[in-house]
Amino acid sequence: MMNAIEKLLDELKEKLVQEKQLLISSISDPSYSEKLMEVVEEKRKILAQLAQFNREDFEGLEEKLWEIKNLSDVNLNIAAANAHFIEEVFSAIFEDPQKYDKSGTVQQSQKGLFNKKI
Repeated sequence: MMNAIEKLLDELKEKLVQEKQLLISSISDPSYSEKLMEVVEEKRKILAQLAQFNREDFEGLEEKLWEIKNLSDVNLNIAAANAHFIEEVFSAIFEDPQKYDKSGTVQQSQKGLFNKKI
């Protein structure tokens, strides 16, 4: 049984490494998004299989679990950074509608694609 768990953990680690590369590539090339979704689905299936085991079954595999946790955290941070980047680009392109003050003049904001941190 330990061999089966170790094999699943190795597969999960491999999927996390693939996911990391696809997350990095997908921000510049949307064609990677489909492959990323496939990897996420394969990862979900592996996690479902791992969920069938008891906590005690993972004893002795703490180092692999730690590596998987670290890879997962890195991927989560990359995905969050990608989402933030996309949000910044959209907010720079599609600015808020113009606002008028009480005197009827337009209040201009100094926002724009070149004035923002990206």
